[in-house]
Amino acid sequence: MSYEFELPDPGEGLTEAEIEEWHVEEGDEVEEDDVLAEVETDKAVTDVPSPVDGTVDEITVEAGETADVGEVIVVFDTGEEDEEETTEGEDESAGEAEAEEETEESESEDGEEAETEEEGEAEEAVTETETDEGEASGEEPETGDERVFAAPSTRRYAREEGVDLSEIDGSGPDGRVLREDIDEHAGGAEGAETAETGNLHPSVDIEPTTVDEDESRAERRDLSGLRGQIAENLSRSTTVTAQLTSEFEADATELVALKDRLDDKHDQHITYTPILLKAVVPALKEFPLVNASIDDSTKEIVEKHYYNVGFATHTENGLMVPVIDDIDGKSIVEVATEIEDLAEQARDRSIDLADLSGGTFSVTNLALDGDHRTGGTPVINHPEAAIMGIEPIREKPIAVDGEVEVQPRLSLSLSFDHRLIDGVTANRFMEHVIEGIEDPDVLLSRL
Repeated sequence: MSYEFELPDPGEGLTEAEIEEWHVEEGDEVEEDDVLAEVETDKAVTDVPSPVDGTVDEITVEAGETADVGEVIVVFDTGEEDEEETTEGEDESAGEAEAEEETEESESEDGEEAETEEEGEAEEAVTETETDEGEASGEEPETGDERVFAAPSTRRYAREEGVDLSEIDGSGPDGRVLREDIDEHAGGAEGAETAETGNLHPSVDIEPTTVDEDESRAERRDLSGLRGQIAENLSRSTTVTAQLTSEFEADATELVALKDRLDDKHDQHITYTPILLKAVVPALKEFPLVNASIDDSTKEIVEKHYYNVGFATHTENGLMVPVIDDIDGKSIVEVATEIEDLAEQARDRSIDLADLSGGTFSVTNLALDGDHRTGGTPVINHPEAAIMGIEPIREKPIAVDGEVEVQPRLSLSLSFDHRLIDGVTANRFMEHVIEGIEDPDVLLSRL
């Protein structure tokens, strides 16, 4: 018996995934829960287990191709026979047919004519209904793009715009369809829709960049998967938000001492990051706009009364932002443990999609590599409203009461969406954070 296995829903609103690698071939015997393939979404790579015992009869989506959720990706021969069910069904059907024949023979000729007329009217009604349904369904935009060369995020964008990818000639490498191709195909209709809905951010008409190169000394590879999603998210963030960055500096003397005490007392290694993640929570509660978002589709401010803080993590495939949910209810040690676990999962691409979404504020540690960095501008993790950057702690000469002394100084930055957060609010938010950094008694009293 054949078993058609459909691509399961990865969750988090994702509607498709790319088959990264098949671990089986046609003709292979598999058992339930054996890993069939690795699939890559815009956020992570996950294993797809076999739902049954059987033989791989046909692989319908090759490695490197994208499949929609619910699309058949592999067919199994389970070796099970359903002849008994078929025989029983045939016997039952035959019995019903004989009964119908006997009934028809016993009916009068006039009754047969009346029944025939009623059946004819019913068939006409069914035909009209099916025609109406077909016309109605024909009005919906078709998006039959299963075999079109495009990134998962591009396919999702096409569905959102009601565009059929099969009608577009891709301008990307090897004919890959890009977002710009979709916008160009939509043409004036998209502009009219923007004008009618009053969208705050109509698409910017930018000519796609074509790069000329010496083919003998250059190579091309797809901007897709995680790197493609990073590029899209950063472009959206800098295009949609009115980003402004302010820089700050704190005396890190007490922070260093607190970190050392906690590290000595607990088996879990304590770094500065979990302390600083906890330090922002009281400030987020005090200044709720920093923990809010703008819903551009409805022109509403969404104030979030929960605190899910993300931390940027470098991986070989690009920057990822795992999220610690409800951080306000967790201790510094618990946060440190979760940071370590999630960072490791992000690096080996085993992290759950749920752990990469739902953030309300982010922190990025800019002090992890290199000794000569002096500052930078973190990019907001849209649709969040702000992100705090952490620089290395360095000893600096500081004037204190007319005297020069050397202190460990912590440089911080806050990039914020100026549409929602004013400079005064941003400054007061950071002063609240720094007050806790410079005085652990204040910090602990607020946690």
